[in-house]
Amino acid sequence: MNNGNFISKDLNGLLEKYLSKDQIESYIRTIATNFIPKHPLRLTDTGNQLNKYFNENVQTKSIRIFADTLITFVSKALAEHRYIDFLLDFSKLILIQGEKNLSYEISNLIIQLSSKNKAYENYHASALLHLAEYHMSQANTKEALHYIKSARTIFESLKDNFNIGKCEFLVGAIYVEQGDLKAGKVRLENCLNYINPDNDKLLSAQIDVHFGIICYVEGKLDEAQKHYNQASKIFEQLGDQRRLCEVLINQAMIYRKQNNIQRALEVYNYCSEIARENGFAPILNLCFINKTEIYWENKEIDRASKYSQKALELSYLLNDRYSIAEVHKLNGLIAKRQSNYTLAENYLLTSLRLNEELDQKLNAAETNHELGNLYTETGNNNFAMQYLMAALKYYTKITSKSKANQIEVQLQNLAVSG
Repeated sequence: MNNGNFISKDLNGLLEKYLSKDQIESYIRTIATNFIPKHPLRLTDTGNQLNKYFNENVQTKSIRIFADTLITFVSKALAEHRYIDFLLDFSKLILIQGEKNLSYEISNLIIQLSSKNKAYENYHASALLHLAEYHMSQANTKEALHYIKSARTIFESLKDNFNIGKCEFLVGAIYVEQGDLKAGKVRLENCLNYINPDNDKLLSAQIDVHFGIICYVEGKLDEAQKHYNQASKIFEQLGDQRRLCEVLINQAMIYRKQNNIQRALEVYNYCSEIARENGFAPILNLCFINKTEIYWENKEIDRASKYSQKALELSYLLNDRYSIAEVHKLNGLIAKRQSNYTLAENYLLTSLRLNEELDQKLNAAETNHELGNLYTETGNNNFAMQYLMAALKYYTKITSKSKANQIEVQLQNLAVSG
């Protein structure tokens, strides 16, 4: 069964875990050469050849041809239990790179294979967690929680504390993503009761990242940085570039709060480069979104518009509904700065609708605040107060004092002017 701390750094690393060098070269010579004709195939460079093709073709139909032929080849080369191990790792790798539908199909294949053998219950439950993560990426919270609950039932029967802890972590991550910080913190703390941080380093680092997010939202920047630093050290030790980039992007948010814009941009440029090299499309999209925000804040509207367009296209390609809602908000801010108030209103209302459909409380509050600002600027005080009050309700609930105080001042000014 898979080691929870194993990281597939790239496709070649994954294949080397399961196949011999001769088997990898055989796959390239006899099968891959039929659909990678433009890259000369040299036996001394097989790993790089596969990585190059894989990373360049993420989010294209070519990746399906590659995946289907590779899975067939591996199924013939390995014993069944090793084949299922490979499918679990491969499903996770391609989910990370944004190939969500393919990951979903492979997870269902694992469930089909594991259902035939009582000894494969752990595989079955692990595939259920993969389906949960798929639905989390699609913002389908109800379905995600259903699969987590089903997986947990199996892990409890097997007395598998590590994976019970992982179930707690995923539920906590859902709550944090939705902006329910109190519930998220409880679940993350529960997770720590099931794992050994010294042995389960990857999951321990992921918990630190989410504690960091909670601290950041609450305005505790020093505590957030501490959690991020602890997580980044572990990701570096494990060679997990994708998660390291995610932490760096979170740290860049702190740099922006500290008005260290140049350092934040350096982080986004670095992470963009890593994302392009490794086919991390979701990471690249995060960089686009954050650059949009920075250039908008600096009133560089042309640059902001350029990156928001890139982010919108990639968000829809990835079917990343969280990012789609965020980019609509940013487009609203850009239109507002251009004094195109009708367009700004449409973008912001679209963002609010999507965030409410996704039950994204924090993002909805941010958009309510921006709508309040828009209506204040256009002189529609009644609407301004309505949306500012909605935002204030959330920030008061999570005890974000600085944000709540800011909105209270705005409401007081509206009351005076009204």
